[in-house]
Amino acid sequence: MTDQTTDVRDHWTRTGTLGRIDAVLTELGHDPEHVTPDILASVEHLHSGGLKTTQDQAQRLSLGPETRVLDIGCGIGGPARYLAANFGCQIHGVDLTPEMIETGQILTERCGLSDKITLQVGDARDLAFPDASFDVVWCQNVTMNIPDKVGFLAGVHRVLKPGGIFTSTEFSTGPGGEMIFPVMWAYDASMSFLDTEDQMRAQFDAAGFRIREWINYTDEVIDWLKQMGKPDNKLTTQLVFGDDTAMRAKNGARNMEEKRTIYWIIVVERA
Repeated sequence: MTDQTTDVRDHWTRTGTLGRIDAVLTELGHDPEHVTPDILASVEHLHSGGLKTTQDQAQRLSLGPETRVLDIGCGIGGPARYLAANFGCQIHGVDLTPEMIETGQILTERCGLSDKITLQVGDARDLAFPDASFDVVWCQNVTMNIPDKVGFLAGVHRVLKPGGIFTSTEFSTGPGGEMIFPVMWAYDASMSFLDTEDQMRAQFDAAGFRIREWINYTDEVIDWLKQMGKPDNKLTTQLVFGDDTAMRAKNGARNMEEKRTIYWIIVVERA
């Protein structure tokens, strides 16, 4: 494991995640041992925009019980459970962080979805799956921590079937100047690797993808970030990300409001 990989894993690790979630579920009157994706929705979608981003991303795809999906950077499994519960997909999720995978496995079992979802520790830059294994590769808020986008996209292309779909949410740099840190994915510039929109488009093209949709989703995410710090909302991603979540989210909103960063939903096809 490289130093960079270790740094990224450590950045996203907060021990005791499941215990914090269970405590709030109990406080809210839920039985932690018997939950649903709907109950967990506000805490389990860890990417920008939360559940609404997942829903808007999913509606752009053709999904069903025969669809094999790879969720790269699956976190605690929220999007995987949403796709399995609503479309019946068979999903493999990989994430660099053991704490998140262990939490996600337990929550998936409690939701009764273990027959459709497999979550395992894995590296987005070294996908341990055979060629042409998946109909859809799904990715949300992962590449900000990956400097080698070309290598990452080559791996995605390899595991997709011909004609398969890759959908991702990505940040690019914007015209508004240097980013303000810390943000959700980095406390300083040493772990943040954003490109311009033009660079991103060129990377997808070079990897052999045909762009189907490229959607500026910034305004929706700004609205979502501003809701994160409200004191009456206890079952939130702060239970996963830590006590400074609201402060980092505020910086993220400011970066987008000042056009320092732009947030995209991207849908491309393996040509």
